[in-house]
Amino acid sequence: MSIDAIKSCAPNPAQDTTETVTLRRATLADAPALALTGAATFLEAFTWMLPGADIVAHALKNHTADAYAHYLADPNTRITVAVTGPAVGFPDNPGSIVGYVMLCTPELPTIDVAPTDIELKRIYLFSRFRSVPVLEATGATIPNLRPAQALMDAAVADARALGGKRLLLGTHATNLRAIAFYHRNGFVEVGTRVFQVGSQQCCDLILAKPL
Repeated sequence: MSIDAIKSCAPNPAQDTTETVTLRRATLADAPALALTGAATFLEAFTWMLPGADIVAHALKNHTADAYAHYLADPNTRITVAVTGPAVGFPDNPGSIVGYVMLCTPELPTIDVAPTDIELKRIYLFSRFRSVPVLEATGATIPNLRPAQALMDAAVADARALGGKRLLLGTHATNLRAIAFYHRNGFVEVGTRVFQVGSQQCCDLILAKPL
C-alpha cells in the first residue's frame, strides 16, 4: 500500500466529533446486540486476570442472544442500554449498544433472599465510553453525569418501580474499581459466593443497597 493510500485511510481530526450516549429500555430486538456487547465487555474487563479459554467459554455460555431473549421475556427483568449514535426516539435507527445494566430475580444461592430483593445482574460499559457526555432523549447534555452512573441511577429507579426493597449484586473480590463505585452508590458487603468462569472458580463479594 502506498503512503498516499495510507494517509487517505487515516482519520481526519477536523471531522472528529465527541461521542455521546443516551439511555433507553432494551427490547427483544436488542438480544443479539446485548449478547455481543456483554461478551465483549466481559472480555475487556477480565482478560488481564483470567485464562483466555475460560473467559471465552464463559461468554459463549452466558452471553447468547437466546439467553438475553429469555431474560427479556421475564416481567421481572429490566435492561437499560447505553447507545451511541442517533438520539433516543428514533426506533428505525436506535443507536449502537455500548453498555447496559440488567435487573432480574436474584440468582444468589449463598445468601438469604427476600421476595422484595432484586439483583443487579450486570452493569457493563466499554471503557472508552466511561467519560463521554450523557444526553437526554431531546439531545441535551445532562450536566455532571457519566454513563456508568446514569446506568446505575436507571437501575435503582427501575428496582424501586418493581417494588424492590433491596438491590443485590455480585462482583469479583479483586475488582477494586467496581467495588469503589458500588460503595459510592451505597452498597455494602453482605456475603460471598463462588462464581464459575469456565474452569475457574472465582471468589465474589455480594453487596446490597437498601431501597
